[in-house]
Amino acid sequence: MIALRSLNRPLALFLWYSAIFHVGAFGIADVVLNFYFVSLGYNSDAIGLLQGISRVGGAFLGIPIGILADRIGMKRVVIGATLIAAISYLPLLLLPSLPVLLLSRAAFGVALSATFIAAAPFLIALAEREHQAHAFGYYQVTTLSMAAFGSLIGGVLPSALIAVLGLPEGAARQGIAPAQTPFAYGGALLISAALCLISILPVLRLPNARSAVLQSGVSVPLHAVPWRSILLLAAPSLLFGLSAGLTFPFYNLFFRSRFALPDDEVGAILSLGWLMMGVVGISTPWWERRFGRLRGTIITTCLAGAAYVALGLAQAVLFAALMFVIAASVRNLLVPLYEPLRLECVDRSLHNLSSAVGSVLWSLGWFLASTLSGLLQRNNDFTAIFISVAVLQALTALSIALVFRKAPQAEPVAQASALASD
Repeated sequence: MIALRSLNRPLALFLWYSAIFHVGAFGIADVVLNFYFVSLGYNSDAIGLLQGISRVGGAFLGIPIGILADRIGMKRVVIGATLIAAISYLPLLLLPSLPVLLLSRAAFGVALSATFIAAAPFLIALAEREHQAHAFGYYQVTTLSMAAFGSLIGGVLPSALIAVLGLPEGAARQGIAPAQTPFAYGGALLISAALCLISILPVLRLPNARSAVLQSGVSVPLHAVPWRSILLLAAPSLLFGLSAGLTFPFYNLFFRSRFALPDDEVGAILSLGWLMMGVVGISTPWWERRFGRLRGTIITTCLAGAAYVALGLAQAVLFAALMFVIAASVRNLLVPLYEPLRLECVDRSLHNLSSAVGSVLWSLGWFLASTLSGLLQRNNDFTAIFISVAVLQALTALSIALVFRKAPQAEPVAQASALASD
């Protein structure tokens, strides 16, 4: 656990923000969103495109967002991005035609990308070097346990809304249970949007004096940025995004299609997965002490790949749920191990930009993979999907080993900028 003295007020406020945001935007939506699309009559191809388009905005605008964070500070970026994320739900619910859904998900993706870009520099800035692994692990525990709580709520929320509000006249669908109608799922997503709005409150309370620390303090001309080093260090993010896009948006459809589980049971399984991601996140400092950041990252990535093979072959629901929990939770250790490993090789003034480049590559991988996953699901071919993820996990581990076997040291950007201006 993080020492009490390292839990300063700004870090605690950022964790509160992340916790509330993850309940709505990740937990509840993780269960409900795809089911909402299905209730509207969209097939797996369209759902794959909708999940993929949510990362296109981040791929195109990730670097401008990183530059903007250097100019106006991460606090303002997080507030604006979270507000956009909440508002993006409205067209999704009011005008659910495919073009509107695509625009809504693209806007949400831009906002989500901005929150991702801000998270790692926030944690790096607010924790001392010896506490950074603990800070990332604590962030994992907080956000993922809250996502687990949200998934648990999301599994029962549509039926609870119907029990409380009833099904309005004209909202019924022939052959569809009231709790599986667009009205029920839409109501749950509206609650998700409200939680996104509420999550802004802790960020507003961040003291401006302290938030100034979260800016780079150095304005680096773009021509002075060591792009080659930044791209090389972020290259594994592309493979990580590919494996994420194939799986994370579709776990709910996997358990429903292969095992015919109802919403509440799917929500319970996903909740357990999110919870274990957070619990396993506590072990981040142990992996770092025992193996070092580099070897720990490679080992956990390979272990997750083996679990994904077992998940793809699973035919019993309990075994599949167990393999899902192991695969997702161990795989997620890549984040708190890899991000500090990458950022410590970059000058602090470039943390926002470096984080943005990683987000761009990750978002691009997610878009390509989630679109492909939708096509593979035409024949419920989740076995091929999960085995492909295992292969990508192995390639991710290999790429990290190659990139960081002799990782470049942080370059003196301020000096480079001065020389460039001469």
